[in-house]
Amino acid sequence: MGQAGGRRFPFAAAALALAFSNSCRVDEPLLPTGSTGSDSSSNPGTTPGANPTPGTNPTPGNPTGNPQITAPIIADPLSGSTVSETQPTLTVLNSARSGGAAPTYLFQVSTESSFTSLVAQSPQVPEGTGGSTAWRVERTLSAGRHFWRVRARAGTVESPFSATADFTVGSTGGGPAPPPAPPPSSGTILSDPLTGGSLGEVSGGQFTSGGWQVTSSTDYIRYEVPTLSSGWVEFETTGLRPSNPSHDQFMLFGMWDPSAGDYRANRFRVHLQKLHPNPHNPPYLRLRWIANGEQHDEGSDFYAWEPGRRYQWRIEWGPSGGANQARVILDGRQVITVNYNRTYAPAEHFIELGIAERGESVVGVRYSNFRVGR
Repeated sequence: MGQAGGRRFPFAAAALALAFSNSCRVDEPLLPTGSTGSDSSSNPGTTPGANPTPGTNPTPGNPTGNPQITAPIIADPLSGSTVSETQPTLTVLNSARSGGAAPTYLFQVSTESSFTSLVAQSPQVPEGTGGSTAWRVERTLSAGRHFWRVRARAGTVESPFSATADFTVGSTGGGPAPPPAPPPSSGTILSDPLTGGSLGEVSGGQFTSGGWQVTSSTDYIRYEVPTLSSGWVEFETTGLRPSNPSHDQFMLFGMWDPSAGDYRANRFRVHLQKLHPNPHNPPYLRLRWIANGEQHDEGSDFYAWEPGRRYQWRIEWGPSGGANQARVILDGRQVITVNYNRTYAPAEHFIELGIAERGESVVGVRYSNFRVGR
């Protein structure tokens, strides 16, 4: 996918208490683990479409003056169409709106009418001129039937999705079809092999036959997903070494709520770091979990990484045994556990490989088979 320029997703307690080295910029100071109050917030963020910013032009049909935006209308291809291109251009008639910022549009393509998993998704596409907005699918679609839909966003206000339309990609006979992606896990809502492109918003790096490779500490891929107070993320990595290329390259993965403030002060901030001895102190694999302001930091001392080995990661969270629990599972073994009280419920949910606002991605690491589920 093209470059993103758009909108702003069995551990010893003593080891966890160790301070970071004063000579190394790693993160905010570790805070005490535990509850910091009730499951409430004085600034919980804005749920898109649920509580729009008040406008200044009340009308009889809109007495509050709140900005309104309608769903886009499918224009091309219409339902039942057959297209010869494996990267077709999708076009909608622009949404109508009253007040608010100019809309952007999110296109989604799936092989399932339920959109349980996606095969292509656009970044936020600026509204086109002449009454319509178009996006060319940036990944090669397989032959067969596909479904597509579009949603508009103006500021913090989102429209409903358009009606769903379907089209069939005809066989071009232009060579063998790309190999199928690995079968998705149960409950998958997004599956992205990361070969030849991405469903997410891409900034930097390069796509190889083995996945998306980080070439600069500022590289990242960002996914916007529905709010997941209970969910999981899976991905695979190669190229991890015992020592990172630089002392300030250690961010593997993150989640946050862009409607709840800047990343470093975000009330729904999660990230996974890979550090190494000299100059860092243990633990060397660290999970920071902040759910509505309640912060926990847990980790593992493991750092014996093998650059040629493919590691399988799974981060999962949600209710567990009457409370909430987050877990990091590495190659099938649970290595980090966090128990937390407040619900993790971002109003807008960003998930990132590397984190744009940190600029601390690990150069040389290669990601593949990224999935999100509930």
